[in-house]
Amino acid sequence: MTAMIRLLNCLRHARKILVAGIALIVCLAGVLRVQLAYGLDQDVQKLNRFVQTARTNTPAMTMFREGRDLIERENWQKAADKFRGFVAEFPKDRDVDAALYWYAYALQKQGRKDDAAAPLLRLIRNYPNSSWRREAESMLVVLGRGDAVQQALDRNNCEIKILALQSLFQANEDRAISFVTEVVKSSSESCPGLKAAAVSLVGSHGGSRAVPLLLEIARNQGDLKLRLTAIKRLGEQNSDAVADELSRVYDAEKTREIRAQILRAFAEMRSSRAETKLIAVARSGDEPALRQLAIRYLGDVQGGASMDELLRIFDADRTPEIRAQILRALSEREDPRARAKLLEVARQGETPELRVEAIRNLGGRGKIAIEDLLQLYSTETNAGIKQGLIRAYADMKDPRATAKLIEIARSGDTPELRLYAIRRLGDKNDAQITDQLIAMYDAETNVQIKAMLIRGFGNSKQKNAVHKLMAIAREGSSVDLRKMAVRLLGESKDPEALKFLEELLK
Repeated sequence: MTAMIRLLNCLRHARKILVAGIALIVCLAGVLRVQLAYGLDQDVQKLNRFVQTARTNTPAMTMFREGRDLIERENWQKAADKFRGFVAEFPKDRDVDAALYWYAYALQKQGRKDDAAAPLLRLIRNYPNSSWRREAESMLVVLGRGDAVQQALDRNNCEIKILALQSLFQANEDRAISFVTEVVKSSSESCPGLKAAAVSLVGSHGGSRAVPLLLEIARNQGDLKLRLTAIKRLGEQNSDAVADELSRVYDAEKTREIRAQILRAFAEMRSSRAETKLIAVARSGDEPALRQLAIRYLGDVQGGASMDELLRIFDADRTPEIRAQILRALSEREDPRARAKLLEVARQGETPELRVEAIRNLGGRGKIAIEDLLQLYSTETNAGIKQGLIRAYADMKDPRATAKLIEIARSGDTPELRLYAIRRLGDKNDAQITDQLIAMYDAETNVQIKAMLIRGFGNSKQKNAVHKLMAIAREGSSVDLRKMAVRLLGESKDPEALKFLEELLK
């Protein structure tokens, strides 16, 4: 019960982190939508919709369509000439604002940023109510126009404001960091998501200059989402000094989500200090869930110190959850000592549960463990361990593992193990394996085994499995087995099977 409560608590905390992450993703996705308005396929899609809704076939619209076609072909120079000509020839047409936008669009595609700004400014000045105004403002921000960036930062349009902040980082990082500092300290909620996006941007663009601000947020900011974001970005710094600061935050912190995020940051850093702190938490952390998390992350760290410590903790700690987590961490390591320890526990672990866990993790290591696992089956007497081995063989891609499964299914030492192997083979949905199972069915006398084989045929999507079910349904020796075959044929939804059932009813 205690373990279940701990698990539920972890899931609740994980859900909070997930919600925070989704909020940031949604915010940045809004920025992406604005960026798409001037940069990708959605540009042409909107242009096409605009042209398709025009019902007139005037000379002006003909010229506009020609410009549209040039945009689609990505012939930017001719497209710019075409839309510039439209503006000059039809200055009072109702679509001049759109032509100005696409003229600027074609210019910025050629890298002519300064030239592209002029038609955009003209559009905003002369057509303040244009449906293209927002796209024009977005493009000005992306072009890095200082006046446009500042105006966007002063507005309450959150998507434009975040986009402007991106441009500001590219143009003047010091000024951008200063702006983010003001945003984070502000109590205003007029632009939801701006703070989280700002912290993420300062972390990805600010480099070492952003570290003091990120540390301040990680330590003192009341908003959990902002703290998590700041810690994540600090983990990208790969600095011993940052690792030391995060270690101090970890020791002083009581919120589990924050501590878990710090451990995650340590795992992403290439810092000996970060590895040292992970080892310390794994060895003697004050929360079992966080100890397991630290051990899991040590599996991703390829340092020799962490490998030695994982082995020491396993030998010294008798907590089942901790030992199982160490086995999983060892399965992620390329160190030969990790494989040797897994094999040792698989052969001689103190409990069957521990041995099965080691076997499962050895199975995930692929070909390097197949010989050891095959030999282990022949010497093992515990049925539960043998089931664990069968499970490991089923998870492997190696043909030798499949051959062993077929051998056990055909002549295993107990019916229970044969049934278990057949079930695992049936899950593979492979035509050649199905042929083997069909041959097994024809030679089998045990009704329970035959029933399991039929279930395997029902799970398969292979045609030979469907044909075998049809044969059993038509002339099987047992009425119960024939009924099972008929039911599975109906569940298969296979056209040939359904046609067969219709004929069977006649």
